[in-house]
Amino acid sequence: MAGVNASMRINQRDLAQLNKKLAYLKGYDRKELSKELAFTVAHIVRTAKKSVVVDTGNLRQSINYEANGKTISVYANAKYAPYVEFGTGGLVEFTDMSELGIPESYAMQFKGEGKREVNLPARPFFFSSVRIEYKKLLERIGKKINRNLK
Repeated sequence: MAGVNASMRINQRDLAQLNKKLAYLKGYDRKELSKELAFTVAHIVRTAKKSVVVDTGNLRQSINYEANGKTISVYANAKYAPYVEFGTGGLVEFTDMSELGIPESYAMQFKGEGKREVNLPARPFFFSSVRIEYKKLLERIGKKINRNLK
């Protein structure tokens, strides 16, 4: 049985273009991703501050972020923030959090122990903002990659 002899030629210009695209992807995570994450975190804070219910303004002022090395944390550090976010008693709501893949057990710790009958409705501001801005982040990254790979 005779063997098959096949040869393939690669256009050097196409190969150079492919290498350029691969170099872009390799460098993207170092340069662009840092900028995108910083932009996204700032927008999460802005969106959360716009959407939080305001009584005294303390909760809105407690929403912020900090960077520590390669870690960026977004937080609302008013003690009652989780009760506003998730609600209490039989009205605990964690849809936005669940859509982000965070287990329901996180929100359930704020449901209470049943010692008092307090049923405050959820007024999401934090995880809804994270979910919205995270989706925008993925869209921006996808568009930039697609644009630079054409």
